[in-house]
Amino acid sequence: MRTRAIVVLAAIVVLLPEALSAQRLPMPGRRPRPGAPRPMPPESGPIARELSYHRLRVSVESYPLVSFVQSSGLASGGTATWASFGAGTRAEYRLTRAMSATLDLTSSFLGGPVDLQTAELGTRFGRARTERRLEPFADLRLGYTAAMSQGLSSYLDDPIGYPIPHGAYGSRYSNGWGGIAGVGMEYGLSRTFSLTTEVLGTHSRMTAHDVLSPVAQPSYSIASLRWVLGLRYNPVRLVMH
Repeated sequence: MRTRAIVVLAAIVVLLPEALSAQRLPMPGRRPRPGAPRPMPPESGPIARELSYHRLRVSVESYPLVSFVQSSGLASGGTATWASFGAGTRAEYRLTRAMSATLDLTSSFLGGPVDLQTAELGTRFGRARTERRLEPFADLRLGYTAAMSQGLSSYLDDPIGYPIPHGAYGSRYSNGWGGIAGVGMEYGLSRTFSLTTEVLGTHSRMTAHDVLSPVAQPSYSIASLRWVLGLRYNPVRLVMH
């Protein structure tokens, strides 16, 4: 009997520390210590590299353009149509993730009876570039248009000239306001450069001025379908974690 009691006492002495260490019951009046947090798994290489760069709000773009123009006032008693080539520059400032403000300056000077210059202020609706390469967008703009006869500097040698609106003399200079709307796509080439393409429709109401006659010329309209292909530069900044 005494031997059995000694064996039971020895077993309690051996197993009691292991049971206490397994349960780790908190002492009265003391808070248990929280366990150490587990480290997060490492990010994949491409995601980590993308998160290291922050795209700035400002971007610039340069593009050639092709315009198919139609006007009711640049022909004698009819409608004139022509195609012209030119170039443009855009400055863009990102307002939100889905909208930005734009300023475009364009000039169409090859082909057609007049040189067309525009200044266009508008809004672009489209998501900011992410890791996706292709992003669609849409543009709405208000534009100022100036149309100058290509023979404006030599009007003394050609007093009538071209274009001929509804008066006796040529409309050497015209200006007016109009609207522009278009849709396009942006394709990312690198972190800072992307390729853009867009189709735009324009319509302006023009007021004609004649340097040879004080008689007021009638107003007319200019409409065009414009295609552009641009190279956009959007700088990025390295973010140090």
